[in-house]
Amino acid sequence: MGSRFPGQACVFCPNPSVGVGEHVWPAWFIAEFHGQGPFTTSRAGVPYTKRDGKTPLTADALFGVHVPACEECNAALDTTIEKPAKPVVRRLLTHADSMGELILSADDCAALARWLLKVGLLSAHPAAEHDHPGLQRDTGVPRLATIRPEWLDWIRTGAAPPDGFSVFLTRRDLRGEDPAAEIEQHIILPKLVVDGEDRDFMSRSFGFAGVNVAIVWHPGWPLQHAQVDAGRAVLLWPHPDEVDFGAVPQVSPKELAFWDGSIGSIRVTADQLARIAQRPLSVDSDPIQAFFGSIAESAP
Repeated sequence: MGSRFPGQACVFCPNPSVGVGEHVWPAWFIAEFHGQGPFTTSRAGVPYTKRDGKTPLTADALFGVHVPACEECNAALDTTIEKPAKPVVRRLLTHADSMGELILSADDCAALARWLLKVGLLSAHPAAEHDHPGLQRDTGVPRLATIRPEWLDWIRTGAAPPDGFSVFLTRRDLRGEDPAAEIEQHIILPKLVVDGEDRDFMSRSFGFAGVNVAIVWHPGWPLQHAQVDAGRAVLLWPHPDEVDFGAVPQVSPKELAFWDGSIGSIRVTADQLARIAQRPLSVDSDPIQAFFGSIAESAP
């Protein structure tokens, strides 16, 4: 079989990509929706259309997305990521919008977090290719501006994800959401440079049937998530713990969002970061104010 990514290296190692690479949304996940179409894909509430620019583009099956991957890494991901997460994801899909009990153990939450990190990071990888023609043509589809080695190194080895990641899960309304709704609360992720190194703070949000996901990279500066504190969201990573996902209410993704790099750079030393990070990033915090407050406190 020819390669979908000829001449490109695996995103996990220097070996050449083979076949169609890594299925970001695995075949077993796509098969769960067999016979439930037709499906329409939208961005910001606007459906993608056929080339006439008017007719919504529908499909009988969900479209996939792929990244370059070698045979060895592809097999490793199946063992370390897909197999542990598959039964947990299937339980979520079966539960749908039921308010009945759905107990996820700490191990379930850890397996789910690993799978969601894999999907979120690879679907926005600069080398990702979408089977959906509208998504593939859309130059505005969010892509990660940089890929730090530690974001991917753990995926194929079976190691734990870095503690710099947080993974949050909320329940979504299967009846649909208002794309025109405004964001009610936000957490600002600053562009943080520590001793000359950009920490590359970022967030990714995505969803599937009954679930909304937010993954956040914020090494060295803790997060306090208002929805988790109120029992309206679940923290899957770090520190996974048992949770009854059925007891979590449905919330709009516009209730709380992360704003990446929406303020100027904060350039600090490691010692300064240790002081300002004593107050977690939250809906009530202002990173710039925390920075200048720290400077004032340390002034002679």
